Amino acid sequence: MSSNSFFRPSAKILLCLGLFLAGLGLTAFAQETAQQEPAKQDETKPAEPAQWKKKPAFAFKLGGFFPSVSMHARVDKADGEGTDIDVENDLGLDKNGATIRLDGDLRIAKWFSVAANFYGFSRSKSQVIDKDIEIGDTLFPVNQTVKTTLNTIFTNLDLKFYLIHRPTLDFGVYAGVYLTHFKIDLRAQEIDRQLIQIKKLWAPIPSVGLHFWYQPVNKLFIYAKAGYFNFAPTKHSKFESATANLNLEYYFYKFVGIGARYEYSKMKFDIDRASFDGRVDYDISGAQVYLVLGF
Repeated sequence: MSSNSFFRPSAKILLCLGLFLAGLGLTAFAQETAQQEPAKQDETKPAEPAQWKKKPAFAFKLGGFFPSVSMHARVDKADGEGTDIDVENDLGLDKNGATIRLDGDLRIAKWFSVAANFYGFSRSKSQVIDKDIEIGDTLFPVNQTVKTTLNTIFTNLDLKFYLIHRPTLDFGVYAGVYLTHFKIDLRAQEIDRQLIQIKKLWAPIPSVGLHFWYQPVNKLFIYAKAGYFNFAPTKHSKFESATANLNLEYYFYKFVGIGARYEYSKMKFDIDRASFDGRVDYDISGAQVYLVLGF
């Protein structure tokens, strides 16, 4: 199966943890500001936070997501390992894309909310390969023109628990899962036969970490979360995830606003199933701009 080196922390995971620590610093600063707010109001008489727009109990977000993707994969055959593939370099798939993304957040109680998002995209390319590639039990020989289609769908569900909840600040922990679905289709035409290999993979990847939101001025909201998870349920199965994102939202008219997000996610899994035996290392990062409706 996979070696331990496949699960060594990468520079991007360290960057993710750096963003995580930066978020903690910002949260601590916001908490201190919130604690000192009553004294400042006595001196300067600014608008009361209660008169500001409140954080929406329900928010729906729709916008364009522009990710940059890097994927390495290996699909093993019945009697051994397949070829380690860099799908962008070896198969020619584009690293950059654009898609529609949906997000929702429902505050059920002061101490608890549920958040979810959904997006997916497809990449396709025909390219002459410069090495033999084994996908499962199919060998695609060097100098063969291979058409690759890769469909990916991501669904994320988070349960958020708030340890601190104030008029302009929330801070807490979350537990979530990324439901990832991959379908890779490789085809090549030889003189006397057509080579076809289609593999599908569905994998739930857990994530746990910290999150916060902060309202520095009226109508402007800052959201962030960062998490990490590493789990090996069996000696043939390993899951690892790291994620961080930062969001800014501004409500320009009552319940209507605009937002911008930057997100980074890294997912690794090494599994041995009847439907899929192999490993996947997937990095996705990018910016999103969206319209938000908050009530």
